[in-house]
Amino acid sequence: MKISLPEIQNKIKSAISFRAINPHNHWRNLLYVFFAIIILLVVFSLYLLYEIKNQQMFQTEVKPTETSVLINDKLFKKVNDSFAGKLIKEKEIENGIHQYKDPSI
Repeated sequence: MKISLPEIQNKIKSAISFRAINPHNHWRNLLYVFFAIIILLVVFSLYLLYEIKNQQMFQTEVKPTETSVLINDKLFKKVNDSFAGKLIKEKEIENGIHQYKDPSI
């Protein structure tokens, strides 16, 4: 029951035949694979949407936090006083309370 090397080679060649390549079948198989992947992705996204809508997934817990002061009161008062002073000077200039000398005379 010896099998010779040429017989083994002939069996391998018949199993892997390049004449049996059919591009239409390959493209159809690729189409089926990608269609199945798309269907799986749609089903998974609908599942996630259902879980999120029912608040089963991605829940957030509201933690009570103390309110902290974000503004330094001293600096805020200083800036507010600066703007108030500039507003007073602007009104004085508009009303003409101070008379400025003309430097060209």
